[in-house]
Amino acid sequence: MQRIMQRHCAVFRDGPLLEEGLRKLDDVIETMRADLSGADRSMIFNADLGEALELDNMFAQVCVSIHSAIGRTESRGAHAREELSEERRCKLTQAYPLLAR
Repeated sequence: MQRIMQRHCAVFRDGPLLEEGLRKLDDVIETMRADLSGADRSMIFNADLGEALELDNMFAQVCVSIHSAIGRTESRGAHAREELSEERRCKLTQAYPLLAR
């Protein structure tokens, strides 16, 4: 997940690179969700469950980041779209959590 984001959703990016990153990220998330399991069944402090919840949160944040980057075609702040650098209109990015995954 980290390598995909560093390569495909870096500061300088373009549309095709972002789309490729989204496809790769979807594959990683699908694989991780299918293969993820926890061996710790304790009810007091379940480290496996805590780490799984953190990983799920990272999946959500990464998905919001890359989808927002795809939808935002102008250059803003430190992030620049290389193929559309002349366009300067700003869009509001809103994200809503998916309740049914």
